[in-house]
Amino acid sequence: MTRHPRRPALLVLTVATVLGVFYISAWGYIERLWKKDAGNQGIAALERRIADETKTGKITAATWRAYGDALGDAKQYAKAATAYREALQLEPGSRDAKFQLGIALAQAGLADDLYAFQKDLVYGEAKLAVELFERPETQKYLAQERFAALAKEAKSQAMD
Repeated sequence: MTRHPRRPALLVLTVATVLGVFYISAWGYIERLWKKDAGNQGIAALERRIADETKTGKITAATWRAYGDALGDAKQYAKAATAYREALQLEPGSRDAKFQLGIALAQAGLADDLYAFQKDLVYGEAKLAVELFERPETQKYLAQERFAALAKEAKSQAMD
């Protein structure tokens, strides 16, 4: 039976472990910097971009969606809902903006606005309405009779 030296293998494992720990800690640091967002997607930067694009008359739905996302991350849900509505005015067929608008309305606690939005959605895009009703953000509204009936109607419409 041939014995192989253990030191080279131990050295390789040690170097691999040290590099792995370095990689994980460096990536965590980079991710923290990335999330701070040194001005590219922050709320203030997006507000400046909206002001600049408004002056030129070329404001885009993507800008409004990014602004809504930033506001949602900052837990400013009512303002986020307004931003998603602006995005929908520019791109009425945007499924993502509709979904995010529904979530923002639910998180903002705007029950009447959410009901009106979901009611329109049930008859236009029933599957999207069902997806929204299944989200944890909207579950608390299903205790109300009007939302429960609307959710039932959405499921019925989605099956057709």
